[in-house]
Amino acid sequence: MKRVLKCPGTNLDRFLNCAFKAIVQARLGLIDKDEALDALWEYLVNIDYEVKRLKKKEG
Repeated sequence: MKRVLKCPGTNLDRFLNCAFKAIVQARLGLIDKDEALDALWEYLVNIDYEVKRLKKKEG
């Protein structure tokens, strides 16, 4: 993954923002669509983990 798609931190909001940023950059042709899809997959995995962690913390 190129440096432009790195998403530092583990905050759920940050992962969501990074995912939207990857989508916009791909749609504008600023990054390769395959690279954006790879990044989105990674962000979705992290978002899923964070949501499960939050549910466990609340429950």
